[in-house]
Amino acid sequence: MTVALSMTGLGMQSASAAEAAVPVPHLKSYSVDATSNIRTSPRLRKDNIVYTMARRGSMDIDCWTRGDDANSGGHHTNVWYEGSVWTGSRYLDDVYVWGGNVGTPHDPPSGLPHC
Repeated sequence: MTVALSMTGLGMQSASAAEAAVPVPHLKSYSVDATSNIRTSPRLRKDNIVYTMARRGSMDIDCWTRGDDANSGGHHTNVWYEGSVWTGSRYLDDVYVWGGNVGTPHDPPSGLPHC
């Protein structure tokens, strides 16, 4: 049995394995637009594109960061999301998608951690 210890005020308290479970780092999946470029960094260089979405997909977002500024399709932002993208046939992990191509309510959504 694994026991985790947590700081509570001035003392220490043990917790069961279930109580010590770490939450999933992303809030939820968001849509990714068709023709979006999936990249290895939050930069607009062509040499960091690992995949271009053939159709709309989904992304499990771990965190957001600031990167190259882009202005496309009426959306202007320098927010990028890091996480895993479902292409329709496989997952691409630890990749970046520009905020204008991700269906979040705003960039970045409240509560989403900064990378």
